[in-house]
Amino acid sequence: MITLLGGGIGASRFSKTLAEVVPTEQLTCIVNTADDLWHYGLRICPDLDTTLYAHAGWKDDQRGWGLKGDSFRAMEQIRNLGEQPWFNLGDLDLATHLLRTGWLREGLTLTKITRRLAEAMGVRLHVLPMTDHEVETHVLTLKGWLPYQQFLVLHEAQDGVAQICYQGSETAQAGPGVIAAIKQAELVIIAPSNPFASVAPMLALPGMRKALAESIAPVLAITPIVSGVPIEEPGEAKRARSRAALMAAHGLPHRAAAVAGFYRDIVDVFVLDEADHQEAAQIEALGMRVMLAPTLFHKTTVGAATIERLLQNYLKCRGSASGSRSGML
Repeated sequence: MITLLGGGIGASRFSKTLAEVVPTEQLTCIVNTADDLWHYGLRICPDLDTTLYAHAGWKDDQRGWGLKGDSFRAMEQIRNLGEQPWFNLGDLDLATHLLRTGWLREGLTLTKITRRLAEAMGVRLHVLPMTDHEVETHVLTLKGWLPYQQFLVLHEAQDGVAQICYQGSETAQAGPGVIAAIKQAELVIIAPSNPFASVAPMLALPGMRKALAESIAPVLAITPIVSGVPIEEPGEAKRARSRAALMAAHGLPHRAAAVAGFYRDIVDVFVLDEADHQEAAQIEALGMRVMLAPTLFHKTTVGAATIERLLQNYLKCRGSASGSRSGML
């Protein structure tokens, strides 16, 4: 049983490739919900929807989000009515948000709604929201405090970030099955997601960091940063700007080794891209084992081969478990 933590495009790419190698019934994805927002009266869950659409085979892979073949006539009509929409919602995508919002108002939890949507889409892996409570990432910029989606989408992550907060995390609880999925896993993987937008909100929930730190299963983290390969696609560049701004708010450089340092108390193995091999020694000095592999999972030549190597590496060391995490690895 494998439990994956993450959110956004990076996590959906990785989990989709993972599902090509491992039976989906053995996979659980714990998904970030701190990017969620209320918009036009609808509850939008970008990371959950990206995960569901990817595993349903519905996701628009060129954009990286939304539904392939979708249109945006509703957004055009909103413009005709004098409003300038900054967060695009496709016409077919609206159906998901309408149903979710209606079910929330009927009293269903986000966990139950996500399960219902997954079943309707034919998604077989277990998809768990990190919490059923509302948690929102906000960042402090020169424009003041902004919800993360406004920072990323409306302002295209062009501003520096001085502080980050996860509103609601102090009173929220991990969702049903989330802690158990970590404790019962044979392998835990932190996906190549933005460490402070997608992973840190999970770690802010009571019990999450403790569950990972005490996990008897190996905990692996896939680097979300590859410095040695130039970024060519505009969407990737925007996501990189966002990561860099959030890491700078914590006084960290935009490097894989800095991400490893943030995870040092919960991660046993850090999967570093081969292009950044020069950072391996710095990460090993943190007490982690380093695995070098291609990690750009949107490249067709990378995905399954890297995951097979990762799983083979895990199986080799599994038999040497001595009860401690360092012994297992």
